[in-house]
Amino acid sequence: MRILFWNTYQNPKINIYVVNLIQEYHIDILIMAEYDADEGELIKLLEEYNENFIKCSTIGCNRIHIWSNYSDIKAGEQDTYYSIQIIKEQFILCCVHLMSDLYGDRSDERADKIQQMMHAINIYEDKIGSKQTMIIGDFNETPYGKGCLSANAFHGLPVLNVKDKATRKVYEKEYRKFYNPMWNFMGDFSYPPGTYYLNEAKLYSPLWYLLDQVIISKDMLPLFKKDSLKTITTCSYADLMDSRQHPNKKISDHFPIVCEIEEH
Repeated sequence: MRILFWNTYQNPKINIYVVNLIQEYHIDILIMAEYDADEGELIKLLEEYNENFIKCSTIGCNRIHIWSNYSDIKAGEQDTYYSIQIIKEQFILCCVHLMSDLYGDRSDERADKIQQMMHAINIYEDKIGSKQTMIIGDFNETPYGKGCLSANAFHGLPVLNVKDKATRKVYEKEYRKFYNPMWNFMGDFSYPPGTYYLNEAKLYSPLWYLLDQVIISKDMLPLFKKDSLKTITTCSYADLMDSRQHPNKKISDHFPIVCEIEEH
């Protein structure tokens, strides 16, 4: 099960890039934020490329658009900022596009929304009897942000092994651990060092931001193909970078990400 997420920057001409990525990376589930292109055109292109995708129900979550070639996928809870999908009554896929800090600090609001989201995920895990959960999307904060790392939010740790204890105790309360592999993509050991670039007139600024992320539950670890996780900077149709190797804003201001889960 190969999953692609992309914030498409409200680009009305994004469809051809999307379909090329689906073909090139053999995508099964497509998730988009800020999608504002012609869905009819997308359907036609998918048919032309012999891709049998259907649009998943996200009624109540206009910030997320999901397409899949799976027939056994049904909608769970839909919120303004997230869409929960149940795949094959086995996997929980939570697709997110959280609020941005563009017009002021929204870290408290994100943390509050994440707590709501995690509560909903726990309910669906109990319903289907599986804790194989993936959270993916535009988190609008970095892996070290409070919402991503705090134990009472995503609790997305940079290291988590199958044999590790499933929870961590803080002041006598146990908090479930999740794994955030995106920590490995920060810095210049590999390119790009983020999915979004912004050079602000601020003294405190990393310039590169890893906003688009995937977080997985401990039960999902044995199925997660680490080597499949990539930030995509090019496709057969065109480079997604500009001349400075930043996201090409004529296409999108975010790079897409892709990952794969083994199915048994």
